[in-house]
Amino acid sequence: MQRSIALALALAACSPPAGQAPKQDAEAISASETTPAPEAAGAIRATGTVTAIDASAGTVTLDHEAIAAIGWPAMAMQFTAEDHAILQGVNVGDRVSFELKSASEPQVVIAVQRQ
Repeated sequence: MQRSIALALALAACSPPAGQAPKQDAEAISASETTPAPEAAGAIRATGTVTAIDASAGTVTLDHEAIAAIGWPAMAMQFTAEDHAILQGVNVGDRVSFELKSASEPQVVIAVQRQ
């Protein structure tokens, strides 16, 4: 019982008055809600494993690692090759490094190289 009272008193001493959030936290939350993530300039490099290729459509599906430059977690997704020729010599199961065109066109792959 004494522990519960001591814990309650400690929490009360560290907490702001009821209905008042700490100013610093409120500002940080507000800024993060309105500020977009910084945009990477130019091509964005990443690595992954090829899980599907449709050469006639010019698409490749990659199970890629996290791409910090654009804030993407690791995931599998389909990309469109800017030039279908970059998919030649790449096979399902290959570990590859690849480049995305830009942060504004992250679904477009401009280079794929087997590792």
